[in-house]
Amino acid sequence: MRLTTSPCEKLTVTKPHNKPQNVMNTRRRQRTTDLTFSTWNVQTMLQPGKMVEMADEVLKLGIDLVAQQKIRWQGNGEINKKNFTVIYSGPENRTGQDGTGFIISRKIKESILEWEPVNDRLCRIRIRGKFRNLTIISAYAPTEDKGEEEKVEFYSKLERICSRIPKYEVLIIMGDFNAKVGREECRHKESGKHSLHEHSDENGSFLVQFAIRNNFYIKSTTFPHKTIHMGTWKIPGSTEVNQIDHVLITARHASCIIDVRNSRGANCDSDHYLVKAKVRERISRGWKHRAGCGIRKWNSELVTSPEGK
Repeated sequence: MRLTTSPCEKLTVTKPHNKPQNVMNTRRRQRTTDLTFSTWNVQTMLQPGKMVEMADEVLKLGIDLVAQQKIRWQGNGEINKKNFTVIYSGPENRTGQDGTGFIISRKIKESILEWEPVNDRLCRIRIRGKFRNLTIISAYAPTEDKGEEEKVEFYSKLERICSRIPKYEVLIIMGDFNAKVGREECRHKESGKHSLHEHSDENGSFLVQFAIRNNFYIKSTTFPHKTIHMGTWKIPGSTEVNQIDHVLITARHASCIIDVRNSRGANCDSDHYLVKAKVRERISRGWKHRAGCGIRKWNSELVTSPEGK
């Protein structure tokens, strides 16, 4: 006996429901709110073509802003290129030492409000945010073998800069602090418990005390990563690495940084690894620069690009 289907009956096929469109839009918007800030001790930018080489590495990794240390350029200024901008702050005399600054992507430059060349160890920029502004400081602290007086002077100057920033703004400090921050239990409140080092050195103690006095949180020792993703400086002539480059943020805005780790994919002939921080903030792009003008300097002067760089 053969079973047949009545010609009057129609087979109804139901398709699975797609994900709601609003969910997809929410996820898309969420991805666009994340910014990638980094810090990198580049050792030197005096070599011909080094600036473009570094910018290419940064843009290739999709980084929005890089705080740089040991640029070694004299004076201070702003260099504008098609896809990036370099801001630098160095010694007044041609010493070929130290120097700090930033490499800024074209996307971020539209939101930069001002910048301040403090000295050869500190440089500051300010970004217009959607709901609150952001201030980022590039810092290069004295090495462990320097005298206590020089270290005290550095942190005193850094504190004076921080005291000028409005409390409601997001304040991030990134740089080479030459500091080993330990996993001592008494310091978990300021630095977490995922440092590469078990004990702090003298510079680490200076950094933690600065964080305590000024209500900062050391985010670079907060996230549980593999050892290979925690070291930031490779000891010359050795395979051993230390974690001495750090990222700090004001404690009230600590949740804005959702991850910090090194990136071994970037290369600029430096013994330091680039350290990436994922920042969950929204910037405002409604503010535009006037044609032919640079980013506004702290003293209201407009700085043009120096020749030869």
